[in-house]
Amino acid sequence: MEMNHYSMEEIMLIVSELAWKYTGCDHTSVTYERAQMLMEAVLYCINEYEQNGENTNALLARKISAKEAYVHGRKMVMDKLERLQVLYNEIIMDFRAYGSACLHDTIRKGIPAFLEKYDYTYAPQETLLTLDYPVLADLGDLSGVDRVFAYVQYIALEQKFMQKMDEGYIMESLRRYHRDYEHLVENICEIVLQDMLGHGMPDRMFDEAYAFKALEQLVSRYYDNNRDLLEYIKYGIPNIVARMQCNPGSL
Repeated sequence: MEMNHYSMEEIMLIVSELAWKYTGCDHTSVTYERAQMLMEAVLYCINEYEQNGENTNALLARKISAKEAYVHGRKMVMDKLERLQVLYNEIIMDFRAYGSACLHDTIRKGIPAFLEKYDYTYAPQETLLTLDYPVLADLGDLSGVDRVFAYVQYIALEQKFMQKMDEGYIMESLRRYHRDYEHLVENICEIVLQDMLGHGMPDRMFDEAYAFKALEQLVSRYYDNNRDLLEYIKYGIPNIVARMQCNPGSL
């Protein structure tokens, strides 16, 4: 994790304060591994502030202290955790896994466990979950609540995409793809999209340009031209086209 533009001395002062609170005023009980974890916690919060803060450029221009940046960042981490809880409560009401055990377990079990165990004070950088169900977009090097919040946002878009369809059709599409799809660790939204785009289209005409155009028309017609949805779902197109090239008769 980057040290940003603050000195090691500034960072260590914050780490020392955090260690004091963590151990109940007994610094001697802090192991090297724990001290390293606390430093990562401090840097995570500072980075959260510098990367995501409102009016960040103006605030940085004032050359605020590392302690101020840490405090602002920690508040932002707490706020994001609250936003994650709100978003999760919204999607879980109508959540459907469509038979996917991996999706079901990740959302029904994994996310609640994260919300319960996440330590925004002493270990905000820890993701805690492997997030086994694969989303279409790359989460990059995000960690902690940043990673889980982005992940759940993507799941919300997938749910929005599939809720417009008949549940029976979705499960039939998945069954056509693989008889035992329930146990696959694959993105089901991508599989359903492949089935939708492939109907009646000759294999030789199925390329990324066609697929993206068809998806664009689909989103415009049935999803009120939701650009966030389009930008996310399109990440599945290269994989779909690659499968078609390897197995032309699968459409």
